[in-house]
Amino acid sequence: METLKRETKINFYLLATLMVTTPFTLFFTLPIAILLIVNLIVHWNWKERKARMFQNRLSSFFIVFISFYLIYLIGMLYTSNLKCGLSNLENKLWFLLAPMLLFSMDPQLFSKKIRQRLVLIFVFSTLAMALFNITYSLIEYLQYRNPFLFFYEQATHIPISLYEFKTGAPSWRNMHPTYLSMYVTFALVASLYYLYFSATPIRRWKRIVLIFGIGILFVYNYLLQSKAGIIILFFVILIAALYLINRIKIQILKSISFVLLLGGFVFLVMHYGSESMNRMAEAMKDLSNERTEEQLRSPIGSTSQRLVAWKIAFQQSVKHLPLGTGTGDAIDVMVEAYKEQGYKNLYDDRLNPHNQYLQTLLTVGIVGFGILILYFGYPFYHAFKRKKPLLLAFILIVTLNLMTESMFETGSGANFIAFFMCLLTYDSFVAEEE
Repeated sequence: METLKRETKINFYLLATLMVTTPFTLFFTLPIAILLIVNLIVHWNWKERKARMFQNRLSSFFIVFISFYLIYLIGMLYTSNLKCGLSNLENKLWFLLAPMLLFSMDPQLFSKKIRQRLVLIFVFSTLAMALFNITYSLIEYLQYRNPFLFFYEQATHIPISLYEFKTGAPSWRNMHPTYLSMYVTFALVASLYYLYFSATPIRRWKRIVLIFGIGILFVYNYLLQSKAGIIILFFVILIAALYLINRIKIQILKSISFVLLLGGFVFLVMHYGSESMNRMAEAMKDLSNERTEEQLRSPIGSTSQRLVAWKIAFQQSVKHLPLGTGTGDAIDVMVEAYKEQGYKNLYDDRLNPHNQYLQTLLTVGIVGFGILILYFGYPFYHAFKRKKPLLLAFILIVTLNLMTESMFETGSGANFIAFFMCLLTYDSFVAEEE
């Protein structure tokens, strides 16, 4: 028992470090994963782990979650680009590690209080990241008097990793606003959940921080100007507000008034915002403008580029059915198609499908696509059936974001999604048996 307590304590501190660092940087993600694997091996007791893993309704979740990584592992058998394939497997390492680690923990030691603490650490860390970036932008604004310094890529200032682009020379890369927006949206939803929906009480100082943080996170999410992030945030706010308005008694007039107020605000933002600081208005203009054939072959706006990428990805997915291209070849196939069809700027940028559903279908075929749908659909069904609002909200946030980004192809998306899917699933269904 002492050995199990020691193992759980080490795991908690490592996971807490992961929660602190995730909104800021990717530098610690792989070392933390390695240390967790070492701790797993040192304290290995397969019979006990198997017994814990395949009880409390977690066995089916474990099989579904682990299958997603295994299908990419199988995809290595018929891929041509082994280097890219291995990199892909590394990006998705948490899809293997998270279910093996979390689902084998003792629910008496890895208690609801500890699980709540991990989520709150992430929320507080995300709030600290937002405050840092807003303060940094304010300092730059006072120096240059340019309001654009608060928005989109200028709203994120913390380098998360080194990467190579075009020339092959390493360069610092800040986290993309869409990924930060997903973090912020989840942190905001988690704040609302622990303030108004959770049966587990939290301390007064935490409540004060969460109430203060909701406003900061809302403002920062708008400053990030992620189109998907803004739409998802308003969607989540709509659902949460309608629930709170009607929680005790059905109030049709208040509900209609709120929907009209929120709808009017969204309309004003989309149609009358400054294009230089409002990407929703820019997207509307990008979609409505008529373009020449030459302009169609060289899409500039991110929205029109995505439409082309989706078309090419679907074409290539159909072409490579039923198995897909293999774990490492999807981008090479996309780039070759851009070249053949004359999309020079997309070819130069090596643009991925910017849609995880199409990316998975293209990479690992029909079986992989089916596992992806099951990965979110199976826990969503059980969460809906058993009324688990935080897990439901997380799945909605992620699945909607996956429609406009290939989030599993980067550490920023894959690590976050894989870990919280397992943590919230564990919390939702093991809690009933404690």
